[in-house]
Amino acid sequence: MGQPFGTIFGTSYARNDNGTIIYDSQGRPVEGEQKVLGEGVPPWTIGFTNSFRYKNFDLSFLIDAKFGGQVYAGTNSLALRNGLDRRTLVGRNGDLTVTGVDEAGNPFSFTHDDTTLQGYYTRLAEIAEEVVEDADFVKLRQLSFGYSFPRSLLEKTFIKEAKVSFVGRNLFFIQRNSENIDPEAGFNAGNAQGLEFFGLPATRSLGFSANVKF
Repeated sequence: MGQPFGTIFGTSYARNDNGTIIYDSQGRPVEGEQKVLGEGVPPWTIGFTNSFRYKNFDLSFLIDAKFGGQVYAGTNSLALRNGLDRRTLVGRNGDLTVTGVDEAGNPFSFTHDDTTLQGYYTRLAEIAEEVVEDADFVKLRQLSFGYSFPRSLLEKTFIKEAKVSFVGRNLFFIQRNSENIDPEAGFNAGNAQGLEFFGLPATRSLGFSANVKF
């Protein structure tokens, strides 16, 4: 209650008063309380557009960006559980050692082997805090490059003006902080914010347009 729309609320790591992660006897992090993990609605949205013209050529573009938001990456949670996330490469040779405190508050260290590693990553997948990603991005949203035919080429025809353009939309991320996922991909078509689960990225489109006046 009292949180802004789109607040991400989920399970966290159990920690002691110093913020050190607590582990059980099998070297798995202990699941802590549910708490606010981020903002699903980025508080900062920025757009920048400009256009240029040189003789018969023109170029325009749109760059937009969002900052300050987070997203729960359900795709990464499932990838962790099934050993498909690159984080799970660590320890496959038996060299993953975790350190923290045990449930009694004593210093703790544990080196995982083949018998415990899967349980460790399964536990990570169950803790929402592990897969809440920074959703900041900067994207080239649209680019248009056009050429207007000079009137000297059209004066003996019935065409008054003619222009052809290349238009691209959702071209690429200039900068993105999230791993494996598109930070714009939503959980569903409703108003859920900050939730992702196998979300499809926005479709990139490339095309040509022709504008002719008679």
